[in-house]
Amino acid sequence: MSMKDGAVANTWRTESAAESIKLRLPEAVSPAFIRLIEEAEEADAKALRRQVFAAETEKISLPYESADPLGESRYCVTPFLVHQYTNRVLMLTSGRCLSYCRYCFRRGFTARRQGWIPDTEIEKITDYLKQNPDIKEILVSGGDPMSGTLGQLEALLKRLRQTSPELLIRLCTRAPIFAPELFTEELLQLLKSMKPLWIIPHINHPAELGFEQKKAIDSCINAGLPMQSQSVLLRGVNNSVETLCALFHTLVCMGVKPGYLFQMDLAPGTAEFRVPLSQALGLWRELRKKLSGLSLPQFAVDLPGGGGKFPLSILALYDTIVKKDDADSFSALGLDGKVYTYPV
Repeated sequence: MSMKDGAVANTWRTESAAESIKLRLPEAVSPAFIRLIEEAEEADAKALRRQVFAAETEKISLPYESADPLGESRYCVTPFLVHQYTNRVLMLTSGRCLSYCRYCFRRGFTARRQGWIPDTEIEKITDYLKQNPDIKEILVSGGDPMSGTLGQLEALLKRLRQTSPELLIRLCTRAPIFAPELFTEELLQLLKSMKPLWIIPHINHPAELGFEQKKAIDSCINAGLPMQSQSVLLRGVNNSVETLCALFHTLVCMGVKPGYLFQMDLAPGTAEFRVPLSQALGLWRELRKKLSGLSLPQFAVDLPGGGGKFPLSILALYDTIVKKDDADSFSALGLDGKVYTYPV
């Protein structure tokens, strides 16, 4: 099976942004997340509620928004496999989530609540992996792969591991936050047996790290499962230096490496969540002053239309370059505001 640009039909991505608005994202909130909201201070509770309860603004689609903001349809090998980067692929296991985030960039897929990936599609994906040995990593995502049953997840991971013993599996999930009760000893033993495997939890706010959530994350760390988080910069949720500093420092103390802080994608109905880029860049510059390299995530955006990830930290630091002296040296502003030169 070869990959050709746009060769595979993927109907959930072919709608216009306006058409996708008509297909409303479900409103479903897990019991664990409801408990977090109930136990949080009012300001934190507001930030949590904003992420999961629908608002009228979701019905508004702006001209530059797209039902496929990441341009994934350009890279579809099958309706459930995206191959955009040479050494890794994205697998869509399910259109279902444990709770539905109102800022979801893949809402055209999750709004349909597509069930678990069929065995025939898994077979196509494993065949593709066998035929493309340059693929070293697979992102198991969706929706949320943890929305499937333990049996479904086990069968899927075993198929992937049998296909390629050295394949790095990234389990991308909100389960530690939305459904920490899923992290039973049986699940932990399964994940341990599938190494090399990383858990990539999506965590946006320090108030998401309640007792149950911390217990689930600790159980993964103690089981030897490495974790790297990703977060989305959301207006009215975490767009403050204090909130993000608290989140990233707490994660590092727990053993979770903050991986990415993402600028919002241009998905329809999500404008209310987007932080203006100039403000976002200024916020990251302040984070850089307050956090160590261990605690500071990469600040990035997925370029609209399929351009891939772009490190916005380059833009954030652009103004600090005072002078490029020649091909091998430059002068720049240090954190103290003084000019420093790195020579040949």
